[in-house]
Amino acid sequence: MDHLEMVEKLREKANVSYEEASRALEACDWDLLDALLMLESEGRLNDMEQAAYTTRKEAPEQPAKKVKVRTNGVISQLLHGIAGVIKKCNAVSVQIKKKGEVRLALPLTAVIVLVVFLFWWVLAAAVIAMLCGYRFSIKGLTIDETVNNAMEKAGSFVDNVVKPIDVHVVVNDEENKDGDQQN
Repeated sequence: MDHLEMVEKLREKANVSYEEASRALEACDWDLLDALLMLESEGRLNDMEQAAYTTRKEAPEQPAKKVKVRTNGVISQLLHGIAGVIKKCNAVSVQIKKKGEVRLALPLTAVIVLVVFLFWWVLAAAVIAMLCGYRFSIKGLTIDETVNNAMEKAGSFVDNVVKPIDVHVVVNDEENKDGDQQN
């Protein structure tokens, strides 16, 4: 019997909604009898007939089974929260550009993992990349312009620091002339 048939059967027997029947079956690992007992122990059976049929004079008393009830605990909520953060971070990309052309785009999740595990390497690589003329930008956030403006200012600062300076070396010709005349 497939799951849909089991849900319909439980709805018919217990007179409960589809959601209640499905939830009970899932909590009981799709065991129809356990789900029915769970609904009965929770007092969720609606107008169920109290009929029992047996060939014995007395029905034997059956020991009560413990039913596993799965609830959304703290760990489950924590994992769902982490999954939501990862999904949002995957929607954001860090772009590495040179002269306006995107050379590499990485999801923010990958950048965070790299920074956590290889902090000093990533820092050194970022500094070297900026010295070589590469720029960083973020796409996908609603606040990306503010962040990108700050990154552009950092890039301009690096350009000004690294900017080659014209150096003029002046050699005093009089010393060379005096040396030449003595020889």
